[in-house]
Amino acid sequence: MGEDKLQINFFDGARPAEKVVVLEGVLNAETAFRFRDAVREVEPADLVIDMSRVRYVDSSGLGVLIGLYVTYERIARRLVLAGLNDRIWDLFRVCKVEDVFTRYPSVADAERVVSTAAETVPS
Repeated sequence: MGEDKLQINFFDGARPAEKVVVLEGVLNAETAFRFRDAVREVEPADLVIDMSRVRYVDSSGLGVLIGLYVTYERIARRLVLAGLNDRIWDLFRVCKVEDVFTRYPSVADAERVVSTAAETVPS
């Protein structure tokens, strides 16, 4: 994989309406909008973004993550992040958006919390 490439792979999550997207590479100006468009095509009720293999995020990548988060919140869906390394999380802190996102150490942790939250929502 080249320096500025991003692999995007979707998998079914623990619940029927959930997807897990695994990102590998860099989320930057060259890759962020392709990622955004891929997520928009899938449109799951809940989305866990596995960023454990993301080496770098720039402001464009962060902007796309924020935009997706806002979209999900507006339509009462959940978007959570899993596996962010501390260096990338520092970008979130510097940009003062760390309180916006829910961050989990692993996809399994994120799915467990999302599943529990879905079970407690009144019908």
